[in-house]
Amino acid sequence: MLRGDPVAALADLDRAVQLDPTYAPAYVNRSYVYNQLRQPQKALADAERAIQLDPGIPEAYFSRGVAHLQLGDREAAMADFRQALALFSKSGNFANQAILQQLLRQLGVE
Repeated sequence: MLRGDPVAALADLDRAVQLDPTYAPAYVNRSYVYNQLRQPQKALADAERAIQLDPGIPEAYFSRGVAHLQLGDREAAMADFRQALALFSKSGNFANQAILQQLLRQLGVE
């Protein structure tokens, strides 16, 4: 997750996307910022672009899930969180895997 001023981060990420529109992590991070700013439509669009560019980035599914939750689409959010969990598990990222498992339990899914 990004820390600090989300508006400043957004400007930096806009520039990163302009410099390399095929760099999926820039879209993921910008999606996180849009979620922080409560702009779920923009967060959703950036997460989807990141997934198109690199479907193996679990953070993209997580961010898309957060955007879906903000938009009230719990079912789509759960599907994204499950996909993120599977990718975190596959990569051996056990810290994020545990966080997602806890989130899913709190949401009454797992």
